[in-house]
Amino acid sequence: MVASGGCEVGANVTRYTTLLVVGDQDISKLAGKDKSSKHLKAEELIGIGQKIRVLGESDFQSLLVP
Repeated sequence: MVASGGCEVGANVTRYTTLLVVGDQDISKLAGKDKSSKHLKAEELIGIGQKIRVLGESDFQSLLVP
């Protein structure tokens, strides 16, 4: 869905990441944390000046639907 929306999909959050779509999380898979490791990495990069937009899954879907 992301690729069909014109985005390039990456496996990791890097300094080249500009958008992170976060979906509903299964709490049991977060190892006691509130956010995924990708979300935490994105926040770390944002903290040092990287411009990354973090969107929830439903917000992203609403951007794709005309």
